[in-house]
Amino acid sequence: MPAAWALVPIKPFATAKTRLEGLLTRLECARLAEEMARDVLRALYAAPDISGIALLTTEPKLATLAAEATAGKATRFYAEQPGEDYRAALGRVAAELAAHGARQLLVLPADLPLLSSGDVRQLLESHRGGVTLCPAAVDGGTNGLLLTPPTLIPFLYGPDSAARHRAAAAAVGVTARTADLPAFARDVDSPDDVYWLLGQRVACATLAWLKASGITARLKNGDSAPQ
Repeated sequence: MPAAWALVPIKPFATAKTRLEGLLTRLECARLAEEMARDVLRALYAAPDISGIALLTTEPKLATLAAEATAGKATRFYAEQPGEDYRAALGRVAAELAAHGARQLLVLPADLPLLSSGDVRQLLESHRGGVTLCPAAVDGGTNGLLLTPPTLIPFLYGPDSAARHRAAAAAVGVTARTADLPAFARDVDSPDDVYWLLGQRVACATLAWLKASGITARLKNGDSAPQ
């Protein structure tokens, strides 16, 4: 299989998941973002067909998280340049990875806690070149974007990005394939997403932390975040 890299943009944990404030404390929001990133990194490092992982981030904890998850795979760290839009930053990183030999690129968010290496493998095996995308179940976003080559289309994240990525593929003469994989379908960004996550029966760091911290019991009792 051609060399495949994963590219994950990750916001600083301290300012992540602001839509969850009120349901969770600010510190809990930060820790939730950290645990979800841990789950995504573990899945990527365990996926045999992923050659390396590129992280677009300024979060200082990511070096430690990557070291914990690594299985001898290459890891590259990138940061947005001053005044640079993160979508442009993704394009810049994709071009650099392609220049260093990456022939396939999987771009995904860091808030897919149910993701496993098997899900990543299934997506890669179903890919037939060009564009394969995994749409978000609730908001029209893109939770997985697999490109061959890595710079085939621009990154158009934001509202209804799945439709815009399909249009970008059509503009270069490619039909974007949709992969409906449950683990890619729902990112955790809203209170409804958190309650949905609590109902899942999957072994992952995020659910283990939610239970151990007492958050699972608190939310199931209908209690709000402590002041």
